[in-house]
Amino acid sequence: MPPHWLANADPATAWDHQTWSELAARPDKARTLVILPVHGFADHGLGLPLDVEETVGSAVLRSAIAASGLQSQLLVMPPLRFGVAPYPHTHFGVDAETALDALSEIVESIKISGFARVLFFNTSPWNAELVSTAAIDARTEFDLHTYIIGSGGIGLGFHPADPNRVCTQAVAARLHGCTPAPSSQPAEVSDVDFRPGHFSRPFPVKPDPALDPEQLFFKAASALSGLLGEIVAHGSTPISNGTTPLVTLPSIRTERPRELVAMTEGQLAAIPNKSQALVIIPTCAIEQHGHHLPLGTDAMLNKLWLAHALPKLTADAPVFVAPAITYGKSNEHTGFAGTITISARTLRRQLLALAEHLKTLGFRQIAVLNTHGGNSAMVVATLREIQTTLGLRAGMLNGYYRPVQTPQEAAFGFHAGEWETSLMLAGAPECVHMDRAVCEYPARIDSPGALRPEGSVAVFAWKTSDISQSGVMGDAPSATAEKGAQWLEEASAALAQKIESLLRQGVSGK
Repeated sequence: MPPHWLANADPATAWDHQTWSELAARPDKARTLVILPVHGFADHGLGLPLDVEETVGSAVLRSAIAASGLQSQLLVMPPLRFGVAPYPHTHFGVDAETALDALSEIVESIKISGFARVLFFNTSPWNAELVSTAAIDARTEFDLHTYIIGSGGIGLGFHPADPNRVCTQAVAARLHGCTPAPSSQPAEVSDVDFRPGHFSRPFPVKPDPALDPEQLFFKAASALSGLLGEIVAHGSTPISNGTTPLVTLPSIRTERPRELVAMTEGQLAAIPNKSQALVIIPTCAIEQHGHHLPLGTDAMLNKLWLAHALPKLTADAPVFVAPAITYGKSNEHTGFAGTITISARTLRRQLLALAEHLKTLGFRQIAVLNTHGGNSAMVVATLREIQTTLGLRAGMLNGYYRPVQTPQEAAFGFHAGEWETSLMLAGAPECVHMDRAVCEYPARIDSPGALRPEGSVAVFAWKTSDISQSGVMGDAPSATAEKGAQWLEEASAALAQKIESLLRQGVSGK
């Protein structure tokens, strides 16, 4: 999977790979099924990395869509990864109110973009009730047609009481390309006959070498493919999906040594000197970026920066990456199809919950890498709160690099302009449509007076439609892949240098 992809999803069906104008012009919105994957982070007694749910869920969903023949009628959102995490074997969770708010705000954004059908594809046993609640709320409050599929229903369940958990383990181990690690902690399960029961530490699953992961995956993907077809046909004339291709178990193993969720619980616990380590929290957005850039630009650029900066660190630098907050506060871009926004309240709670969990794990230094300006104010305010209430060293990774640009572009080229377009041309050229690029500024530096939308002593609050018709704020046509390659290299080197400096200051106690 390329480093800029936000999930293991085919770009043809991935929401974040589309431009806002492509979604706006989509002729079949009323019938298009938008799929929102919901994944948690947990051990589940499987002895595998904490992101095992997403590894299994994304692979089976992508294969099922390919087998269904319904690609033109499906769109897959980036996963929502922050649900509840009620037990010690679960990680990086939020409270139930925040999880419900995030689900509600995302589906409301889908509704505002003109779509009417949403499928929640849930792999998390501890979020099933919240997903059910969100589906009913979306049906009654937003008049959306909502559907739910749980991975347990297709034979790949994660609940400790699921009889197919050993099958899930076999498929997951094959996808991760690793052998399950033996559990070092005793099981702690009680009241299983008293709903909801208590599954503090599930019984470890013993691998069964007689199982055939290929066959298990084929069965699950085929079942999911059939369910997708049934949902698409619900309430309308069934659509032929043609010949179903063979579903095969993909190989998606990737090396992610610094990602906390790519570790097992044992590996996470064994990290030495956590108090001296630095954990990076990416904060991003899914929002319009003109006619020429994809909706996932901010999140993609965040991943590209890290992919270029982290290898520049010394090999033993204690730097780790937390799960990204993919959806951001993007309400200023509402009105442009495809923009997904969460509230400032939800963003704050997610960031605060991440910081609290990192402290529980033993970390004491966090740094936010934010690639969406609309997040900045709430992120800074929350970091102050984290410093004060949690006693963590917390700040933002910004102000370390500025490209050489014209004064006009430097002042008002702050969205989908020369900078972002050049970086995307260098790092994700297949996502850029330069034939659609335009130059549009929200203000001129030589205009009389001081009132401006940004960067002045007097500013006015704005939404994008107030200051741009295309969604672009900057000179996108001036972007080149050559500029992007130079800026990406220089910016990632500056980021690595900043990180190393923070590590030295942390050790010295400054």
